[in-house]
Amino acid sequence: FLASGLSLMGSLFIFQDVVIHKRPIDRVYYRIMLGLSCSDMIASTVNIFSTWPIPPDSGNFLASGTTATCTAQGFFNELGNLATPLYNTSLCAYYVLVIRQAWSEDRIRVRVERYMHAMPILIALTIAVLGLPFKLYNNSGWLCWIAKYPKGCSGSDCTRGEHADIFRWVHYAIIWSAIISVTVGMYLIYLKVKSFDRREAQENNDEVARMERSKKVAIQSALFVGALYLTWSFTTVTRIYQVTTGNNNTTLLVLMAIFFPLQGFFNFLVYCRPRYLRCKSRNPNLSTRKLLWLALHPEDHTKSRGQAATRERQTPYVEREENNQRADRNRRSITASYYSVGNNFAKYPHNTGDDYTAINTVKAVADENDYKTVRDGKSDNASDTANAKEETKTNAVTEGSKVELDENSDEPDAGPDPDEEDQRLHP
Repeated sequence: FLASGLSLMGSLFIFQDVVIHKRPIDRVYYRIMLGLSCSDMIASTVNIFSTWPIPPDSGNFLASGTTATCTAQGFFNELGNLATPLYNTSLCAYYVLVIRQAWSEDRIRVRVERYMHAMPILIALTIAVLGLPFKLYNNSGWLCWIAKYPKGCSGSDCTRGEHADIFRWVHYAIIWSAIISVTVGMYLIYLKVKSFDRREAQENNDEVARMERSKKVAIQSALFVGALYLTWSFTTVTRIYQVTTGNNNTTLLVLMAIFFPLQGFFNFLVYCRPRYLRCKSRNPNLSTRKLLWLALHPEDHTKSRGQAATRERQTPYVEREENNQRADRNRRSITASYYSVGNNFAKYPHNTGDDYTAINTVKAVADENDYKTVRDGKSDNASDTANAKEETKTNAVTEGSKVELDENSDEPDAGPDPDEEDQRLHP
């Protein structure tokens, strides 16, 4: 129950992040992640119900369902558990096309994206629907799935699920084919990245930057594949042990029960990893807890399209950190601004002209380096006019204000378009 709940929450996070924060969903990567999270939400929800839909005459703990509820659980169990690894195959194929084949987003969308969605949905739906007329969905132990009823029957002695063994092998054949496919895909990506290492010293800076980006994308791809391996490895070993020995191993069953429902949670960790690393690089002084908060709440430190971010959207962590940084700058900049402008405002406190008002604001926004231009620009020639000096001072104030905006914007790198932000976060 706990593992399935974590998986469901992880998939729900990915779902809401794509649907709400990535609109319009114009990138193939996010659409694949949306399909992957939806299929895992189905499987996780089924696992949460566990033995409840099983008929009570089975003797299972908390079993209180009917044949109809057991059939419904088995149908959605098969649908979700087949579609999820198949969507992992589509995701791996996307990474292969991006890294190894260097396909553009438009080319992937036009030529192959439809198959990346059609294959998981159609295959999973077909097998799940075929289980209904054959009455395959029965009590399989800790939930309803493909099983014979009564338990231990064979051939015509079974009232339900006579062909359960055949469909189970079909199920595992599809799963293992998906695992083999992503393994081959990762090997192809590995060969490509390895070739980057040999060429890197011979290429120009732009090409080296592209190679480094491809390496980061390859790591992200490998982590998604690792999530698939963790989910299905113990299940595979358990089934092989059962077939070869005819018995169950308690340790393997426990490990399968823990890791099998967790793919949504593993996918969530991998999905948020680039965002966490980006927040860490831009806020190196923040604690891990604060960085996790920023990674899970991107709207709190990014600007909406075409509008400056407001203070109301800041997290308490960011606001507190910025206040500390601003206070430190104020202590340094008051002294710097006093000498850099020649203390003209102190000499003429009753002058409220625009120039002097601007000079007064320098104490809250300027750093000593921001006024280097003013200090260097002062003429040693006594014939320089006062107007030229005031113009230099005002320019320095304007530049100082710009630095303050950039440093204290809600987004660590203030200014970029959200689409560009998405592209830096996800390949």
